[in-house]
Amino acid sequence: MITPLERAGASGWLGTEAGSILLVFVVGLAATLIIVGLYALGIRFFAVGAPDVRVPDGDDPEGPTAVVAPRETPRPLPATMAGLVCFAGVAAAVVYGIYLVIPLFHGK
Repeated sequence: MITPLERAGASGWLGTEAGSILLVFVVGLAATLIIVGLYALGIRFFAVGAPDVRVPDGDDPEGPTAVVAPRETPRPLPATMAGLVCFAGVAAAVVYGIYLVIPLFHGK
């Protein structure tokens, strides 16, 4: 009779291939970095031209002495479009991830 340990030794540790685990880890890490990077970049593009917060030296920018100056110029159109493209990329990645997880969408 073959024991489970002998069976596991024949095909790798616990019947898995280390290369597959490494591939899943690398793809998951890369996807996470790309999605978080796009989100942060989108927020940064939308912050271009934001109103200034003016405070006396040494005071808290969120304290009672903070004064928000009105926006002097509107946000540039290229910055707005770049922010929208970044958020569209994030939304596309999320929708694709949902598509991969739910087998009903595969049509088979």
